[in-house]
Parts: sequence; structure tokens; C-alpha cells
Amino acid sequence: MARRGQKKHLKRLPAPRHWPIKRKEGKFTTRVIPGPHSKEECVTLAILLREMLGYAETMREVKAILNSRQVLVDGRVRREPRFPVGVMDVIEIKSSGDIFRILPKMRGGLRLVPISPEEAKFKLCRIERKMMVPGGRVQMTTHDGRNLLLPDGHKPSEFHTLDTVKISIPDQEFIESYPLREGAYAIVTQGKNVGIEGRVIAVERRFGTHASTVTLEDPSGNQFQTALEYVFVVGAERPEVQLQPAAGGVTA
Repeated sequence: MARRGQKKHLKRLPAPRHWPIKRKEGKFTTRVIPGPHSKEECVTLAILLREMLGYAETMREVKAILNSRQVLVDGRVRREPRFPVGVMDVIEIKSSGDIFRILPKMRGGLRLVPISPEEAKFKLCRIERKMMVPGGRVQMTTHDGRNLLLPDGHKPSEFHTLDTVKISIPDQEFIESYPLREGAYAIVTQGKNVGIEGRVIAVERRFGTHASTVTLEDPSGNQFQTALEYVFVVGAERPEVQLQPAAGGVTA
């Protein structure tokens, strides 16, 4: 009899290389369910709670934590261990009071940066595409699967693909936008320079796959180039989110 629906299991060996799991400790790990992030750009809540934060040792303990409604992702309770979380997601653990933002890690993977309750009230989302919807309104689709209508009082020309919008969570109210241009502050989310942050020095747009490039300067003054689609703007002149752990803080 043929299988119905998607697979629910994933062997550890072919799992994404950036997942912080021991490949030969067991045979299986959790498979990502369809959600806001692709498998190659996320981790599951089970891996986050068990391997990255150490709040649980077994899947039974992970399910107990999630079923107690203690874990919020972008302000909403999530109870599915296989739910995917990725770049810029805000993770809140109500029982411990810990709040983290997920950011790309140097040399690949994801890291958790502790943030304040004030910062946990908003999120940065990169615009992936724009389209017209019934009613003559413009809709923007972001990197985490959100569909945002053009804010009242704003023109479509004010927003371009790969720009960043700042929204409140969980109600998704528009706060501000940050265009991808010279002088903006950004972080690299993919490629060999993943995880490096810096100021945009130049943007060169060309035709072709990965042909457009962005030149950035990191806080040490070193300049480097990366593909245009690998750049995530995090502020107009300075970062709007905590990119490094505060003094005395720890990053997972």
C-alpha cells in the first residue's frame, strides 16, 4: 500500500549539515513540517530545545514543555516539535523568562542571541516579492512566509524586493522600512561570508544568477563582497536588533 502524506521521519546522516546534532548517536531525528522556513534554513523546535538550549534531554520532555504552552515563536504559542524556526524569529520561554532572536552563525548554521522584552515586540522581515491582489492593493511576501498588505499612506514605490520592513509581533503592524542601499547596516545570511555584519559600501546590480553583488565593510574595517540575495538589511545606519550578546550574555 502506498504511503499517504509526507514522511514523518528523517535519518540523522542526511539531515542538514548545520543542525547541531550528533550524527551517529541515534538513527533518526525530527523532520521539518511545512512552515515559514525551508529545511535548509531552519531548525525544529525539538532541536532548539534539546540540542541548542539543553532544556530537554528526550523527545518526551520536549513535548511536555511544548504542551504546557511555555514556548512562543514570534508571540504565538507553538506546540509542534517539528515546527521550523529560522532567521529573525523571536523565541520566548515563559517559564524561564528567556527571550532569544535567531541569527545566522559564522561558518554556517543558526545561533541564539538573548534580547530584551522591548526588542521582543518587533521583528525584521525581508521582502522577497511584491504582487497585486484583488481590490487593487499591493501585497508583500517576506522571507518567513508572511503576506503583508501595503501600509495605508505609503506608495508601492517606497518598497522594493530585498528591502526590510520592521513589524510588531504578533499583530504584524507596520513600523518602519529599511531599503537596501549604500550606508545601510546588514548581515549576511548565506554564502562563505555568512554571519558577518557590516555597513553597505556599494550595491552593483547585474543580470544573471548571483551576478549582482554588495560590498560591505565589517566593524574592523575589512571590506568583502557577497551576492545581493545573501544580504539582510537590519537597520538604516545602525542595527535595529541585537546582533551580539550583551556583556555577560551567552549566545547558543
